[in-house]
Amino acid sequence: MFYGEKLKQLRELQGFSRNDLAKKLSLTEQTIGQYENNQITPRLDIMEKLLQIFHVDLSFFNTPSFVEKNVISEESIAYRTKDRNSRKKINNELKYIDYAKTFIDYFESFVTSNIGGFNELKQKIEELKPKDYTIAYIADIVRDFYRLNENRELMSELEQSGITVLEKDLGSSIDAYSGFTNDNEPYIVLGNLKKTAVRRNFDLAHELGHLLLHSNIVMTEITEKEHTAIENQANDFASALLLPKYEFIKDFSNIARKTNPDYYIALKRKYMVSIAALEYRAYKLKLITYQGNRYFWSQMTKKKYRNLEPLDNKIPPLKPSKVKNLLSFLFDNELITMNELTNLFGIKKEFLISLFDLKDDFFDKYITESKTFGDNQSNLIDFELIRNQLTN
Repeated sequence: MFYGEKLKQLRELQGFSRNDLAKKLSLTEQTIGQYENNQITPRLDIMEKLLQIFHVDLSFFNTPSFVEKNVISEESIAYRTKDRNSRKKINNELKYIDYAKTFIDYFESFVTSNIGGFNELKQKIEELKPKDYTIAYIADIVRDFYRLNENRELMSELEQSGITVLEKDLGSSIDAYSGFTNDNEPYIVLGNLKKTAVRRNFDLAHELGHLLLHSNIVMTEITEKEHTAIENQANDFASALLLPKYEFIKDFSNIARKTNPDYYIALKRKYMVSIAALEYRAYKLKLITYQGNRYFWSQMTKKKYRNLEPLDNKIPPLKPSKVKNLLSFLFDNELITMNELTNLFGIKKEFLISLFDLKDDFFDKYITESKTFGDNQSNLIDFELIRNQLTN
């Protein structure tokens, strides 16, 4: 039996419209709709293409859906995007969280985790008195809570506190987004396109700001003006978190030429923050004049630093490690084999590589080792088997 619902899930996961998929298969949009509504079953040649496009096995379509549905609501997602009203993109990301959480929950079912702390931090901030509820004060609380000695530790600290951080291709219109699942688990999803280490760190701090400051806001009901305001708040939070006021003032005082971007390079290396963000923080703290700010940005343009700053190609971006660590632990301790995992869900390794933005060779050693368990099967498609299953 063919489960058309799962084809719809995969299509939305990949961000394809029915028309997009129809073009890939040289079919009509109506035919795709008939597949998804279980009105007709794909022909053998079409099935072969579907397996290749979505990196799944035949068994994937022959079993009911295993994915947790609607685990995060659109209203709770804070987008850093120029196109936050793109319905297609929103549906794509909602489906992504459905799939990601389904697999992560399965991986975590094998282990006992002692990570946590974020919920306590969030509660502490929510209990602040109104007079203390300022961006600067909250940023200081958060930095102390995570004991951030170096900003490069931010990614690992957030993961250790219970925030699931993922990365994927978000396209050019979205930098990152964050939100809470229906069971109150915090997620941050970072874009992986042309991201420098310093921009990624700022994105991470920015999304942390949304999780802590804006979790009670219904994101689908705010105006553009309100959206701009909360984005500015998240930017100010990220700036204050990554560049603690008094330490930064002391370091900034040692810059000989405060309107020359090249004199910021040492601080960029120390704080793992862009030159642009360093100057933004200095200007907000009134360490540089309005005229100095304008001259600084004219120099940024003249030196062509607006798109690529010094050190951008030399500092490697940090990557989330939760999923990689979970998978390595499961395989290394033989709690499950690669074959067992892929057979259970009816997927190929490329499915997980794409879902979690893993390196292409991540699973190679585990596939080799799994042969010793005796059940490794060829990835070649058995068309006779497919024909028999489709007709039964």
